[in-house]
Amino acid sequence: MLCLDVFLLQINLVHLLPKKNIPAKNMKKAIAIIILFLSTIINTQAQDTKVYLSPRLIIGWTFYSGFNYGIDLTIGLFKIKSDNPEINFCISPQYYFVNYKNTQQNIISFNAVIESNIYRIAAGIGQVNYKWGFKGINRNGALGYQFDVSLTTDSKYTPWVQCKTFVLHNGYWEFYSRPYYLSTNIFFRPEPYIVYEKK
Repeated sequence: MLCLDVFLLQINLVHLLPKKNIPAKNMKKAIAIIILFLSTIINTQAQDTKVYLSPRLIIGWTFYSGFNYGIDLTIGLFKIKSDNPEINFCISPQYYFVNYKNTQQNIISFNAVIESNIYRIAAGIGQVNYKWGFKGINRNGALGYQFDVSLTTDSKYTPWVQCKTFVLHNGYWEFYSRPYYLSTNIFFRPEPYIVYEKK
């Protein structure tokens, strides 16, 4: 029921998104602004910095499409809350594949993340690509927005359950019959590798 509620919330967010196409150059500017904003936050939070790396493999099912799988690299930047539970602010590039009508589409995204030991909330921007033609020499792509929520328990043996939505920014793409990719996934989070920590 929780995943269903998250899906409905994510779908409702579609109506808040702009309807006009966003040129690729504007997407690059948005990424640059996000990076500048993050670097400013890091400087103001330097007294409680925790930089860590946490790669994870993701596998699941995309509704109306098929299986999906990919990799996420979560990079912790600083602590929002140091007490139990510890809450961290992170960035997360993701790269994953979605099977659709005997073809494969890949989605790459860049996300801002808030995570603790039992939950993770992420939002970002990205692009879906589809290769076609002889040996896949032709490629078409569409920009979009990604939202996902992941939950687990206190046990390190419990997998994370993730509800993910990738919303196409113009609501339509000729290589996919729906305006969004709606997925449920699982992954295990290994013990993060701490690069630097300062309290």
